Amino acid sequence: MTSNIAESLNTTNLAARDLPITTLLECLCGLLQEWTYTNRKNAQNIFTKLTPTPEEKMTKIYIYSLRVTVKPPNEYLFEVVKEEKSWIVNLKDQTCTCNRFQMDEMPCGHALAMMKEMHLDPYIYCSDYYTTKTWRQTYEATVYPVGNQRTWDVPNYVKEIIVLPPDARVKARRPKKRIIRAAWDTKKQNKCS
Repeated sequence: MTSNIAESLNTTNLAARDLPITTLLECLCGLLQEWTYTNRKNAQNIFTKLTPTPEEKMTKIYIYSLRVTVKPPNEYLFEVVKEEKSWIVNLKDQTCTCNRFQMDEMPCGHALAMMKEMHLDPYIYCSDYYTTKTWRQTYEATVYPVGNQRTWDVPNYVKEIIVLPPDARVKARRPKKRIIRAAWDTKKQNKCS
């Protein structure tokens, strides 16, 4: 969806990008090992049902849900009213007319108000992606160290491959270092005449 991950890696590896490719890959492997270990430790220390950010969001949504009124036409369809506005929550389809319930895959303030009225557990209606169990499973794999290049067991058919440089003409000057932005990242600048 965004280029945040790529930007994070680029910023972290500014010095390593100018190194030879094998050294760069060793740096990236070490960085991934460190990040995986840190995130695994963080995930193991969380004892809530949801990860920290969705848990904070649920708290804010709960506070909002205290200020709305719920009108139940039947057991799964509800109208939620706040001042002059109203929203329809369908618990069976897990939808709300505000579209937050279906987009975020976690209860919006209107759905949470209805669940509070019905004494339902809102965590059941949250996507598995928000749970600490899924967070732990994401980082349970180990990123193994590569080890010293002299100890590698490289097959003979790989050793026999000769890699030649590309047949492209190299420009005489130093290449420019610039960020190539994705289509959604570009910002138009308006200039006065």
